[in-house]
Amino acid sequence: MNFLSSVYQYKCPRCRQGDLFVKPFNMSKPLEMPDNCAVCGQKTMPEPGFYYGSMFLSYIVTGFLYLGIVGFLMLVLGMSVNKAFIILLLFVAITYFKTARLARSLWIHAMVRYDEKYDQKKI
Repeated sequence: MNFLSSVYQYKCPRCRQGDLFVKPFNMSKPLEMPDNCAVCGQKTMPEPGFYYGSMFLSYIVTGFLYLGIVGFLMLVLGMSVNKAFIILLLFVAITYFKTARLARSLWIHAMVRYDEKYDQKKI
């Protein structure tokens, strides 16, 4: 499994096999993570406030994405500002948890190195 597929599938950054988030998805705790990876034991919360940086990462990515969506709706499709923002709010409501989880996954993958010794395909 490569880096991008590991990020997108919410896998452990060290072994790329264990799950980063608790399954099944729970709407009351959407960002709940196990304490350690079930495969390699990597901590999912290496230090207090670790995911604070993922908030900024998410803000930057979604800011440009949402600006592009509103710009496309207004400039290309000729929608009014109100209609464009209503559609944007619906899009945000649908994708909020996916975006938050993706930002956390990308953040921990940027900070924790992959270790080949946990790759079961090569053993």
